[in-house]
Amino acid sequence: MANAAQTVFRGDFDALPTRVDIVEKLSPENYSREVDRIFRRAWLPVAHLAELPREGSYVVVDVPTFRTSLLVMRARDGIVRAFHNICRHRGNKLVRAGAGCRPTVTCGFHGWSFAPDGRLAGVPDQAQFKDFDKSALGLIPVHTEVWEGLVFVNFDREPRWTLAEWLGPMYDQFSGYWDDKEKLTSYQADFHCNWHLGVNSFTEGYHTLFLHKNTVPDYQGGRGNPLRHRPYMEMMQRHHRYSAPRNPDHKATPAEIFAYKYGRKLVPAYDGDSSKLPPGVNPGRADNWGFDVIELFPNFVMLNSNSWHLGIWFWPVDAGRTVIRADRYLYKAKTAGERLGQAYSKVRAREVLREDLNTMEATQAALMSGVMRDIVLSQQELALQHHFKVTDDMLREV
Repeated sequence: MANAAQTVFRGDFDALPTRVDIVEKLSPENYSREVDRIFRRAWLPVAHLAELPREGSYVVVDVPTFRTSLLVMRARDGIVRAFHNICRHRGNKLVRAGAGCRPTVTCGFHGWSFAPDGRLAGVPDQAQFKDFDKSALGLIPVHTEVWEGLVFVNFDREPRWTLAEWLGPMYDQFSGYWDDKEKLTSYQADFHCNWHLGVNSFTEGYHTLFLHKNTVPDYQGGRGNPLRHRPYMEMMQRHHRYSAPRNPDHKATPAEIFAYKYGRKLVPAYDGDSSKLPPGVNPGRADNWGFDVIELFPNFVMLNSNSWHLGIWFWPVDAGRTVIRADRYLYKAKTAGERLGQAYSKVRAREVLREDLNTMEATQAALMSGVMRDIVLSQQELALQHHFKVTDDMLREV
């Protein structure tokens, strides 16, 4: 217990800023540069293979950062590809929203249809088009790669890095982690805040003792770690991760005891056994481990635990507006008792998420007054320091 409050640090911590000019980061001029030099060059996760279980499966993903919509589809050859969701005839949005499974997707405007591999499959009254090259009018592709169930896209003309290069050491560390999970919840909302503030709200544990005191008052830390220091922090070239401390002194409520009686422990309790998990989960093999937080730079945050996973996207619309989507995956329940525990966890986790989201618009409004230019960051906020260093590094790249 004496070592419970000690943090193991790995990676390069040189030149991390303890003070950040946040007003400059929130400016429209800076945001314009970020879209071109960060978001356009980055590999961005957009969907999960669980949403594309079979041939013909598709999901629509709107990407407001580029004012575009993507159609992600699994073709007959099993390959998942992403295309701009725009009909090649007159530019109508091909599929308005949602997900499904079809042998072809058909535009509701004039009936043009496209195969899941992007080929133009059918054109009504095709003979009326002169000099018509059907093979040249397939859906417009976006560079696509898949990693451990996550579908990534890259909007650059030619990606500067492969996905393996972009993810770095994490690329081979999560084999099979997402295989036995299914989506339980998905939330999306539009916030009046800069995307940095959104990402920052979910990548430090300093706030948990205060912001979550009513919903999950004792889910982290405990007597040996009262200030909830992270047991493990790792900074990589672009991404970072840390582990959150499970509270061994957690006092379960009667409702929690009943809900988890026939299933696995979920929020606000944790099964901290990581012995059978791949090396990327609880990478420091910390004692009293609860879950990990990973920022896949720039705008995707993952929370990974033994039995559940949360993925959060922060899609900037402009310098002061962000669309946030949160998808929670849990282990596949086999009994009604396990479903009961998941339903209980769903409500508890939703309220914690609402508290995390609560501060962002208030922070944006206060900072836009301009009276405070810099934010000050502690050792327990190294992930934020790293986030802004990577931001500055990518903005400097030609």
